[in-house]
Amino acid sequence: MSKMINYDFTVDSLVSVKAPKGTDPDTLIEKALQKLIQRAKEGDVALMFDTVFDSETGSYYDDWENKSG
Repeated sequence: MSKMINYDFTVDSLVSVKAPKGTDPDTLIEKALQKLIQRAKEGDVALMFDTVFDSETGSYYDDWENKSG
């Protein structure tokens, strides 16, 4: 059986929320998450590979092709 490792991805998509000028952005997070979820359901979210994490060693690697182990 092959060793299992974690492939980490970041979300690289912009979500825009309209609100009155001066609105605290922290109060808009729930609306932004709702929009992001909807876009994900529609397949309109960009994911970018970030790192590989080996939970046995606690190490992170940027190069997934040459990860030994």
